Amino acid sequence: MANKPRDKAGAKVTRDELLKPRPTKTVQSKTTPKKNALFDKSKLSRIRVSPVPLSQIILDRYQPRPILPVQDGLRDNFFAGKADWRKTAVQWLALAKTDTGVASQVNELLDMGKSIGELNQIEPATGAWVERKPDKIKMLLSTGERRFWSLALLAALKNGGEPQLEVQEVEVDELSLSRQIVENESAKPLSAIGKARAIAGLVLESLGQLPPELDRSSDNPPTDYDYYRSALDIEKLTGSKYMPRGSWEKIGEIIRMERQYMVFHLNLLQFPQEQQYKADIHEIPERALREILIFPPAQWNKVIDETAKKNLSAQEIKRMRISKGKKARSVDTPAAKAASRLRALWKVTKEMKLSTEFEQVATSFAVGLDKKEILSGADTLEKLAKKLKLRANE
Repeated sequence: MANKPRDKAGAKVTRDELLKPRPTKTVQSKTTPKKNALFDKSKLSRIRVSPVPLSQIILDRYQPRPILPVQDGLRDNFFAGKADWRKTAVQWLALAKTDTGVASQVNELLDMGKSIGELNQIEPATGAWVERKPDKIKMLLSTGERRFWSLALLAALKNGGEPQLEVQEVEVDELSLSRQIVENESAKPLSAIGKARAIAGLVLESLGQLPPELDRSSDNPPTDYDYYRSALDIEKLTGSKYMPRGSWEKIGEIIRMERQYMVFHLNLLQFPQEQQYKADIHEIPERALREILIFPPAQWNKVIDETAKKNLSAQEIKRMRISKGKKARSVDTPAAKAASRLRALWKVTKEMKLSTEFEQVATSFAVGLDKKEILSGADTLEKLAKKLKLRANE
């Protein structure tokens, strides 16, 4: 699978090792003797950073942070090659006008694009040159997709020319999901959904050979949603309910999370794709999403929207779920309250057979009231009685 770089099998890679500066390969000059090049310390420390036009960059659909919206087929069309960066950015800007969550995300990216333009890009993206077709080489981006789209959106907004992204060139064999996760986390922490995708990706890598339908380098690769969601059923993929020995520990070292919480995050992949995107851009915490999962699936979207709008905590979502389980009562208006209590009165009086019992009710009602208040109460009941009789005859 050409597009699925892996760490060397069995090698334990720590977060600190992943963040160490990459050794850069020096280019031997044709005019400089080889023995002198060995002592050229400036070349040994040089890092090659190049400006790359957006049209020459390939984005990794399977990176943990799901940036592109799924609404209106925006994400699928871009990765299927049906829309380029400019068309996608224009549609994204239009979508932001009708969706507050998308608008917030777009504004953040536009601010980033302006900062890159004003302050120059201090931290470059990372990527490797790969051959996509014979004689056609493009830059496969490992990190920096947010910077890519910040420039794209700004150019689309201003109807400007094609931007260039500063990219630190690395070797193809240096690309790995582990490094991608750690470097992304160091730039901006992953959301609960981003962490779920990262854990799922590492789980799938640890399994080794995957079924053909999960081959990311095939002519018909799986969507990132289907790919990551497959990690929910390890037994279907491997025939075993258990992960390879030591896998959870290795993944936990990279993610910095205990196994129980990694499983909690993986469960979030049960949400449909659009709901995952909403939870991601609103950065809804795992604990809150865990409570939402307990609701019937038909209610997930509504509860996610309400959680995002009101910034509900896990406890508030739990209380909302419990209250929804009880019989709803209409207590919004005085009329609704009166109707509810009148029904309760009617149910109780159905069991009253003796006239003395009705006299007792009347006496208890009149206690503490003056004559005018008692007559007002009786008049109200008479009015209600007339209205009820009219409805009975309708």
